[in-house]
Amino acid sequence: MSTRRRIFKNTAVLASADIFTRLMRFALAIVIARTLGPAGYGIYAFAFSFAEVYGVISDFGMSNLIIRDTSREKKYLARYVGNILFVESALSVVAYGFLFLLVGLMDLPQEKAVIVYIAVLAYMLTALAQIVRATFKAHEKMEYDAVLNIIQQSVTVVLGITVLYFGYGLNALALAFVIGSLVNLAGSLALASKRFTRPKFRLRRRFLTYLAKEAPSFGLIVFFTLIYYKISTLLLSFIQGDAATGWFNAAYTMAFSLTFVPAAFMGALFPVISTLHISSRDLTRTIYNESFRYMLILGLPLAFGTTVLADKVIDIVYGSQFYNSAVVLQIVIWSIAILFLNFVLTTTLTSINLQRVVMYATGLGVVVNIILNLLVIPTFSYVGASYVMVATELITFSICFYYASKSLCFIRVQRVVLKPLVASFVMAAVAYYLRPINIFIIFGVVVWVYFATLIALKTFTKQDIDVIKSIIGRS
Repeated sequence: MSTRRRIFKNTAVLASADIFTRLMRFALAIVIARTLGPAGYGIYAFAFSFAEVYGVISDFGMSNLIIRDTSREKKYLARYVGNILFVESALSVVAYGFLFLLVGLMDLPQEKAVIVYIAVLAYMLTALAQIVRATFKAHEKMEYDAVLNIIQQSVTVVLGITVLYFGYGLNALALAFVIGSLVNLAGSLALASKRFTRPKFRLRRRFLTYLAKEAPSFGLIVFFTLIYYKISTLLLSFIQGDAATGWFNAAYTMAFSLTFVPAAFMGALFPVISTLHISSRDLTRTIYNESFRYMLILGLPLAFGTTVLADKVIDIVYGSQFYNSAVVLQIVIWSIAILFLNFVLTTTLTSINLQRVVMYATGLGVVVNIILNLLVIPTFSYVGASYVMVATELITFSICFYYASKSLCFIRVQRVVLKPLVASFVMAAVAYYLRPINIFIIFGVVVWVYFATLIALKTFTKQDIDVIKSIIGRS
């Protein structure tokens, strides 16, 4: 199978699974919000945001290290998975012990504390499964990873909605996440052992030394990234309370769920670029350039259209009690548009062994994020936190774009952004004019208007058209 065909096959598989799982999670979020209200949703958002950040201690980005290294040398896969599983399990036990001390120091209400304990356990189990599932990604068999994602989310969401329907509350909801994570881990181990290789639990000093040298960069990237995605939630909870946290997270969860396209696309490209970096620098540059352009074409209209229609979207999805979330959505959607490009930059830099650049960029973003949030949240609450999200993404973009330009190739942004920008303006004007009618009709019309304008501006190259034809021909 050709490189291009592998990329589009894996992207299609990951995107399909990601769309399904994000829709499932989003459906659960809607049920939680409508059942528990802004305050209850705020407690849920705090507990799971904290758990996601804390759970990084056990994983520390080691699944990405496996994918990068073993996609080049698959003979080391069993050793990598076995050794890293052992290390991660040990880290998880130690981290979970410290969790009780940390929660005690934060003096959380008992309801929040119990949910945090359960949520952290769920994330740690998922982190172990991620190590095993790196086996599938290293072999570019994304369909296995996709199936396990779907199974985990289906179990979690069905159980979660069921317990909420019968009135069991947040503790039972958190346990649903634990059960879903256990199913994921068991299925990952069984499938990896049967289809590919059994993990080899043979600790070697040389490998552990290499792991101690390389893993921190990957781990800090994940940790810093999660911090600046989740710190607004945590600080809002402490400073402004559960309702403000709920309004902010309702909008941000909706906006972030739209990143399935860059996540799937760059997830499929990660092992490909890691390999091409060694064999073909020219093809690596081409993939980087085209990925950047595609993400601009997709991200810009998303930001413009959502800004115009945010209040209608929030009302349909969450109801009138989340009216305050509309202004949040209008702002944070721009951070998501920048994030589309940051997926390209961070994945490419990590693939070409410049993960430390990503680590420093996200680290600086975290520092700025925390400082700005502490300055603006006391006065501007969830609106201020929304603007901070945009500022953080811009910082990461600026640093990563500079180093990608220096190490790989320079992209003239003004050239690739002009036509999508014009098409987005036209689309937004049409959306604003059509606001009084049904939002689903608006959506259908503006999508057609946007791509028709792009075609009229001769945005797509012959290579783009050939790719589209090849995809349609195989569908």
